[in-house]
Amino acid sequence: MVREAQQEEWLEVADVTKASYEQYADSADPEFWTMYEAGTRQTLLEDKDIVRIVAVEGGEIVASVVYLGPYEKQMGNQSLKNPYPEMRLLSVLPQFRHRGLGDKLIAACEKRAKEEGYSAITLHTTKLMTEAKAMYERRGYSRFEEIDFEPVPGFVVWGYIKEFQNGA
Repeated sequence: MVREAQQEEWLEVADVTKASYEQYADSADPEFWTMYEAGTRQTLLEDKDIVRIVAVEGGEIVASVVYLGPYEKQMGNQSLKNPYPEMRLLSVLPQFRHRGLGDKLIAACEKRAKEEGYSAITLHTTKLMTEAKAMYERRGYSRFEEIDFEPVPGFVVWGYIKEFQNGA
């Protein structure tokens, strides 16, 4: 079942996200990773402007994604403006991967963006996330450099976009 998480489930969402992303820790700069994990956890536990969408199996949250509306924010010394909603932190517990849960969560975000009247949805990914990047590209996402950013020198976070055409 895919649904919106309740506030009392936000801690579980944060735990699922951490467990899902642990595989990247060894490939990332340790200082950056510590900052990234702390920032992600704080966002998932405290940000009231995001929607946490979860996949539930057997009463347990096994996958999640964050949906947020268009934004303008400062990232270090970069100003980012995204006129479209964004899907973030797609997370599937390792033991539940390859069951289509990621696709279901992406579809839920795309549906929400369409229902809200947007012509596109965006996301961010990195060179570390090769499997996710391939999945996004299979689903019709393409590079959207306007929202790229560099949280630490030399580590670029790539923007992607999927434009909705003819109700697709």
